[in-house]
Amino acid sequence: MATRIVERPAPQRKSVTRGAPRAFPARWVAILVASDVALFVVASCLGALIGFHHWESPRIVGHLLIAEVVYVALWVIVFDRLGLYRRTYALSMKDELYYTIAALMLGTIPQLVLFTIYPGISTSRIALVFALLFSIVLVGSSRAMLHRIRHNEWFKGRRRVSLVGTSDHIERVLESLELPDDAETQLIVVDDIAEAIGQIDLSRDPELQRIEWFNHARTWGCDALILTEMIPSHLLAHVLEIAASERIRLAFAPPTVIRYCYDLSLQTDGRQVLIVPARLRACSPRAQLVKRLMDVVFGSIALLLFSPVMLVAAIAIVIDSGWPILYSQERAGMGGKAFRILKFRSMRQDAESTIGAVWATDDDPRKTRIGGFLRRFSIDELPQLFNVLRGDMSLVGPRPERPMFVDLFRGALARYDQRHLVRPGITGWSHVHMKRNVDTSAAGERLAYDLQYLENWSPYLDVAVLFQTLCEFLFHRAA
Repeated sequence: MATRIVERPAPQRKSVTRGAPRAFPARWVAILVASDVALFVVASCLGALIGFHHWESPRIVGHLLIAEVVYVALWVIVFDRLGLYRRTYALSMKDELYYTIAALMLGTIPQLVLFTIYPGISTSRIALVFALLFSIVLVGSSRAMLHRIRHNEWFKGRRRVSLVGTSDHIERVLESLELPDDAETQLIVVDDIAEAIGQIDLSRDPELQRIEWFNHARTWGCDALILTEMIPSHLLAHVLEIAASERIRLAFAPPTVIRYCYDLSLQTDGRQVLIVPARLRACSPRAQLVKRLMDVVFGSIALLLFSPVMLVAAIAIVIDSGWPILYSQERAGMGGKAFRILKFRSMRQDAESTIGAVWATDDDPRKTRIGGFLRRFSIDELPQLFNVLRGDMSLVGPRPERPMFVDLFRGALARYDQRHLVRPGITGWSHVHMKRNVDTSAAGERLAYDLQYLENWSPYLDVAVLFQTLCEFLFHRAA
C-alpha cells in the first residue's frame, strides 16, 4: 500500500464559487456584537439628545435609561434574527453598508410597533428616527470597515487542512469544500484507504503511532483532518479522543454526498445514522407564501412610485420611434414554464426579423436612441412589475433567459435547471454583482451566483438585494 503526501500552500488554492457566504468564527461574532452594542448606545443617546429638550427631571433620565436598554436589545435581537451575526453576503465594503442599512430599516418596524403598544418604554418617535439615522452612519460605517479588516491576513488566522483518501476522491472533495483562499491543504493520497483504515489496531497502537496517514497529518500540524471514507464505528470513539488530544477536528467527506439545491441533515433511527435530504427553504410553501406577499406589497408600491417614470418613458418611445411602446418576449420561468416578459421597447421594430434571436450586448447596434438611455438606467425593465403582480416573476430571483439560450446552457452546465426552482426576478443576486449584459462565457459565473442565492435565501436577503438595486438605480450604476 502506497501513501503519497502533497502539500498545497495558500497561493495555489482558489475558491471555486467566488463570494459564497461563510459562517463567522466565534471571536468575530464577539467583535461584531461589542461594536454594534457600543454604537447603538451612542446612536440612541444622540437621538434622545435631539428628541428631548428638558433633561432636569429624574423621571426623564430614568425613562431614557429604560428606552436605551430596550432600543439596544431590540437591535441586537433583530440583527441576530436576520443572521448578521452568523455570516455575511457582502462581497465588498459597499455591499456591507447596503445590507446593514437594509437591516436597520427593517428593524425599525418592530420597534415602532412595540413603542406604540407600550409608550411607557419609549422616548419618542422623533428620537427613534434620529437614532436610526445615527445608527445608519455609525453602525453601517463600522461594519463596512470591519469587513475590510476581516480580510486582512494578520487577523484571519490561516487554516491547515489535511485530506486523506484516494487521488480521485481527494480532488472531488477539495473542489467541493470551497476552502478559504488562504487555507493550506495537505493531500495525503492513500491508494487503498479501506486497507489503511483497517490497519488501526488499538491494542498494539493506542496512540496511532503506526498509522502513517495519521502521523503525517499530526506532524504537519493540521487543525482539521478530513477523510473521504468512514472509520468503522467501533474505532471512531478512540480515534476521536486521539484527535482531540492533538486539537485536530476530525470530519468525513464522502465524495458522492454533495450539498446542491437541497438541505442535508443527520438523524438517527436506533443506532442507524440517516442522511436526510430536505427541500431548500426557498422552495418550501411557507417561503413561497412570504415571497409572494413581499412581491405583491413591494411590487404595488414600486409600480406607484415609478409610474411617472414609466409614463415619461412611454411618451419618449412614441416620439423617438413610434409604436408599440411595450415589447413582449418568451422567457423560461419557474419550473421551466414559458411566459411572456414585458419590457419597454428599446430596439428597432425589425431588430430580429432577419437575424433572429441574438445575445444582448452593451453596444447592441439594434438599439434606438431612447432605447440606449432606457437600458443604461434599467428603465426598460420597469414593466416587469406587471409580470410580478401577475405571478410570472418575483422581484428578486435568477434573471429569466430565452428558451433557446436555456437549451444551450443546459447542455453545458449540469446544474442549470436548478435555477428554475423559484420564480425568476427583475433583479437578483447575480444581477447586483455582475453587469447586466455579459458574454455567454459568463453564464457559469452567473449560475454560481444564482445557486448561492437559492441555497442561502431568506426574506432579509431579498430586502437587501432590493435595497442595493434601488440605490444603484438612483445613483446610476450601469448593471
